[in-house]
Amino acid sequence: MRGVWVSVPSLVTPGRSAPPPPAQPYQRREISSWLARWFPKDPAKPVVAQKTPIRLELVAGKTYRWCVCGRSKNQPFCDGSHFFQRTGLSPLKFKAQETRTVALCTCKATQRPPYCDGTHKSEQVQKAEVGSPL
Repeated sequence: MRGVWVSVPSLVTPGRSAPPPPAQPYQRREISSWLARWFPKDPAKPVVAQKTPIRLELVAGKTYRWCVCGRSKNQPFCDGSHFFQRTGLSPLKFKAQETRTVALCTCKATQRPPYCDGTHKSEQVQKAEVGSPL
């Protein structure tokens, strides 16, 4: 049937307005006020938990949750303090690839989280008080 044109009915029927445009995917919606207290838009800055790394043995295949906020009493691992203190931060979940001894960062300024990169030796970290942000 070459050359035959078929009429397609319009999506807008007489007397009705056009449908609304589709919502934008990934558009951030405002959250209700009680949720905003628990999940702030601007997360708090991490605080210095200690000025030296913690050396420990990671077990191959085990999943760990490294404290990002610096407020955990179970350093270098998360104890949920970020949530109850409403920091807006979340722990870094990682899986050990092999059993070995590593140095995990506690100054929270490393460029290779969760591993220590020596940033704790910097003047900025050494001058900072434990429990204060950098």
